[in-house]
Amino acid sequence: MAVQTRGRAAIKFAFWTLAAGGVIGVVVHSFVSGQMESWYYHRAASDGYAVNADSFHDATKERPASLEIADVKEITGLQAVPVKKGDLLPRWANGVISSKEVKDGKRVALVAGRLEVRVPWQIKSAKGFKYKDTFKHKGIETYPGGAVWNVVIVLLLGVTLGYMAEGFTDLLGLKIKRLQHHVGH
Repeated sequence: MAVQTRGRAAIKFAFWTLAAGGVIGVVVHSFVSGQMESWYYHRAASDGYAVNADSFHDATKERPASLEIADVKEITGLQAVPVKKGDLLPRWANGVISSKEVKDGKRVALVAGRLEVRVPWQIKSAKGFKYKDTFKHKGIETYPGGAVWNVVIVLLLGVTLGYMAEGFTDLLGLKIKRLQHHVGH
């Protein structure tokens, strides 16, 4: 390998630092804009009501949360949006209360045209483990392209940060000897 000058090493370091910053900027923008969240809470996996489960986590049987049933594109406050399986979820929805759960009437009931949440969470046991069963993350399907996007971003971060580190060591004049791997010795 040819010996690099400090000027060339500085250019290499600066280029890969800018490239890594660009990738990090894309990630931050995707998060702040809500794109990542909309990919996670993408479609309804069952018929029911899309809700923001965080808005009624403190409801009880004595003090149930009364959700207004509205056909809106963005959930604000105590609202529930009717959805069919495969429908895109409205913004700020993070769970779906299934029609089966409403018909059952133990945790949620339809009262006077409003959805009344009586038990927003409960402790359940399955296969020897106890867990908190909530309406958050329930009844949703994620966007499959989001997984591919995540892998591509992680690879881009790895490459850009790796070359940035290599440029930095070149700039400092450090020569890191590569390891030789031999199989069978």
